[in-house]
Amino acid sequence: MPEEDDAEAGLSGDEEPGDGEDGELQLEEVLKLGGTKSDYIFLAGLDDSNELVDGGKKGAIDDLEEGELEKFVTKLGIRAYSGLQVVVETPEKAPTAEQQSSEKKKKQVKVKKVEEASASEKKAQLSSGKKSKQNVFEFTPRQVLLVKPGGKWFELEYCDEGSAAPQDAALVASYKTLATQLLQAEVDLYRTKKNLQKGANSAWMKTVVSSGVLADRMAAMTVLIQDAPVHTLEHVESLVAMMKKKGNRRMGLMAMDTLRELLLSNLLPEQRKLRPFAEHPFHQLEEKASGNRDSRDRRLVLWLYEHRLKLLVAEFVQALDLMSHDTVPTTKTKALAAAHQLLCRRPEQERALLTQVVNKLGDPEYKTAAKASYLLETLLHQHPNMKAVVCNEVERLMFRPNVSAKAQYYAVCFLSQVMLSHDEAPLAAKLVSVYFSFFRSCVKKKDVESKMLSALLSGVNRAYPYAGEGDEKVKEQMDTLFRVVHLVKFNTAVQALMLLFQVMDSQQSVSDRYYVALYKKLLDPGLSSSSKQSMFLNLLYKSLKADVCVRRVKAFVKRLLQISAEQNSSFTCGALFLVSEVMRSKPSLKMLLQEGGDGEEEQFKDLPDDDDDDEEERFVDTDKLEEGKVEEEVKPSASWVHHQNLDGMKRVTSYDPLHRNPLFCGADHSTLWELQRLCHHFHPSVALFAQTVLKGDPVQYSGDPLQDFTLIRFLDRFVFRNPKQLKGKRKTHNYTIDTHNCTIDVHDYTIDVHDYTIDVHDYTIDVHDCGIKCFQVWGITFGSMLDDNTSSKFDNIGLNAMANTDKAGVKQLTWEAQRDDWIHGRDAKTLRRKKATMGRKRPSFANQKRRK
Repeated sequence: MPEEDDAEAGLSGDEEPGDGEDGELQLEEVLKLGGTKSDYIFLAGLDDSNELVDGGKKGAIDDLEEGELEKFVTKLGIRAYSGLQVVVETPEKAPTAEQQSSEKKKKQVKVKKVEEASASEKKAQLSSGKKSKQNVFEFTPRQVLLVKPGGKWFELEYCDEGSAAPQDAALVASYKTLATQLLQAEVDLYRTKKNLQKGANSAWMKTVVSSGVLADRMAAMTVLIQDAPVHTLEHVESLVAMMKKKGNRRMGLMAMDTLRELLLSNLLPEQRKLRPFAEHPFHQLEEKASGNRDSRDRRLVLWLYEHRLKLLVAEFVQALDLMSHDTVPTTKTKALAAAHQLLCRRPEQERALLTQVVNKLGDPEYKTAAKASYLLETLLHQHPNMKAVVCNEVERLMFRPNVSAKAQYYAVCFLSQVMLSHDEAPLAAKLVSVYFSFFRSCVKKKDVESKMLSALLSGVNRAYPYAGEGDEKVKEQMDTLFRVVHLVKFNTAVQALMLLFQVMDSQQSVSDRYYVALYKKLLDPGLSSSSKQSMFLNLLYKSLKADVCVRRVKAFVKRLLQISAEQNSSFTCGALFLVSEVMRSKPSLKMLLQEGGDGEEEQFKDLPDDDDDDEEERFVDTDKLEEGKVEEEVKPSASWVHHQNLDGMKRVTSYDPLHRNPLFCGADHSTLWELQRLCHHFHPSVALFAQTVLKGDPVQYSGDPLQDFTLIRFLDRFVFRNPKQLKGKRKTHNYTIDTHNCTIDVHDYTIDVHDYTIDVHDYTIDVHDCGIKCFQVWGITFGSMLDDNTSSKFDNIGLNAMANTDKAGVKQLTWEAQRDDWIHGRDAKTLRRKKATMGRKRPSFANQKRRK
C-alpha cells in the first residue's frame, strides 16, 4: 500500500514515533507484524499496566487453557509463510546532501501528521466512552414482551432480589426513569397485542370493563388482572378509586370484596412484604445481568411494578379505614372483617391493619366492639408470636388522651383473655402493671361498682401466675384490695379474693385477715344469684385445703352447710361434694360427725410436746397461758388474731354462728347437725349426697354438680325422653296415701265414686308433711272432673274409658261429635233448615216460563 510505504520510508533513527523506553510498543514492530498506522494508534491507547498471562490479564477469568493459543496458531500453519513476509534489504546508493535535506523535511511533516491523527483519535475514543456510559440508561423500544402474561408475578425469577444496603440516590433515580419508560412501553405493547387478537372473548371483555353492569365489570377486571397482573395495574387503580368514591356504598363494598380476593390469591406474596423500588441491588444490577439488556430491563419492570403495587395496597388500606367509620353497621363490620383477613394471611401493611382492628374496640356500636375483640383473639390464636405487638397496640389505645371509658373496658376485657405461658414473663409483668395503673385510677375515682374493676381483677388473676416481677406491685395494693372486697359486688369480690389468695399462697403465708374476709362473704346475699358460684367454691376449696388450722376449717364447713339449705339444689350438691373432698384431705374433720364434738380438743390437752406445729397444740398453748405459764416473747404485732381477747374467748364453750372470726366462733364445740336436715331434702341427689357424707364415705361423682342438677337440665330429661309404648290393656293398681300428720275434715262432703275408676298408673303422690293444701287441690281437681262428666254421654273416666285410646278430653270429644253431625247434615241448624223448606213446593217449569 502507498500509505504504508510512506510510513516505512518516513521512519528512521531517533525521529521514529514508536521509539521510547524499553518494553513500549513501537510503530515499526506493528508494521512488521502486518499492522497499519491505525492499529498502532489503537494499541497505544490501551492500558497495558496489568500483567498478561497466556494472552489474558493476570487474575482475570479466561476461557483459554494454558498453551491453547499456541496450539491453535501451530494448527493454522502460519509459520510456513513466515519467509514471504521477510523484506530483503538491498544496498542503496549514498544520497546526496540535497536529497538528505528534502527527506528530513518530508519526515518531519509526516511525523506531525501522525501526531495530529493520534491526538484526534484519542479524543474520539474518550467521547465514545462517555457515550457508552450514557447509553446504559438509554431507552430502547421492543417488539416483544419482557414479562410473559399468566401466573403469579412474585414467582418469577428476579422478584426475590432485594438489598438492605443504602443505594446511591442519583443511580436509583436514573434507573427509575428508565424503568418507568420500560413499564409504560410494556403495557402499551400488551394492549396493542390484545387489540389485534382475534376472538369474541377479548372484545367482550373490553366492552364489559368499559360499559357493563357493576357485577360484570368486577368479574371482567378480576379475570384480566389474573391473566396479566403486571400489565393490568390500571384495573387495580380503578378498584381502589371505586372504594374511595362517595355516594355509592354498594359499589364500594363490591370493589372491596373483589380487591381483597385478588390481593389474597394473586397479588401479594405470603412470606414477605412488598419492597420499595429503592430496596433493590442497583449497584450490582449490571453484574447480575451480565451485559444482557433484556435481563436487566425485566428486573427493572418487575421492581417498579412491585413498588407501585405497594403504594396501591397502602391506598386500599386507607380506603378500608374510611369504610370502617361508616354510619351503617354492616359496612363497618365488612370492612373490619376484610382488614382482619389481610392481617391474618399476608404480612403487607400489617401495622396499619392492626391499628384499624384495635381502634374498633372503641366503636360506639357494642356489636362492632365485641366483633373486634373476637377478631383479635382469632388473630392471636393463628399467630401466637404477635402477642407482644398486639398487646402494645391495645395498651397504646387505652392510654390515648381522648379515649372513652367504654373503649378502655373492651380493651381490658380483651387483654384479660390473652393466653399466656411461663416463657412470656415480661409480657405478663407488663400486663399486671397496666391493670394496676387503671385499678388505682378506679379507686381514686371511687368507681368500685363498675364493670371495669371486675375486668381488671380478672386480668390480674390470669397474668399474675406468669409474671415474675409482679409481687411488689401487688403488695403495694394489698390494703386496697381488702377494702374492695367489702365494698364491691359479690362477683368482683370473688375476683379480689382470688388475687389475694394467689399472692399469699405463692408466699406460703395466707393471713387471718384473708380468711375473715372469705368467711364473711359466705353470708353475702349475692351468692344465690351469682354467675361465679363455681369459681367461689373452687376458691373456698383451695383456701380450706391450704389452711393448717383445723378449727377454722370446721367453722367454714358448718357455715357452708348452713347457707346450702337456702340455696338451689345445684349449689347444695356442689357444697356437699366440696365438704366430702375436704374431709378426704383432712380426716380429723370426721370427728364432727360424732355426738361429742368437743372431745377432740380434750385429747390434746395433756400432750407434753410444745413444739409441734399442729393447730390443736397451739390451742393447748393458750390453755397454758390461762394457767399462768406465760412465755417470754416479744409483744406480738398488729394482727387479725386478737391476742388480747384470747383469755376471754377461751371460756366460750358454745358455737356462735354469727361470729366474725372463724377461729373463735366455737365450731369445734358443735357437730355437723346441718347434715341431718339435708338428708331430708326434697331433691333426691341432695339427700343422697348428705347421707353419704354423714356416713363418713366420700361422694363418688364425676360430673359437675352445678350444671347437672339445675332446673333446665332436669326439664331437658323430659323433653328428650322417649315415649312409653302402650302394650295391651293397662292394669290398675291400688295405691295407699300416707296422711301422716294431716287432718282432713270431710264431715259435710260425701263423694260417691262407685262408678268411677281413677287410673294413676304413672303418678306418685307424696303428701308427707304437705299439710291440708295438697288435699284441697286434689279435691278441687276431682270435683271439676265430676262436673265435666255430669250430664255427658261420654264416659271419660268410667268403665268405658278404655275405649278412649287417645285419652281425649270431654270438650274434645263433644266438638268431634258436633263436627261429625254437621258433615252428615245431622246438626240442629241443618235439621231446622230442612224442616222449613220441606213444606214449600217447588214451582214447575211451566210456571217459571210464564213468569218470564
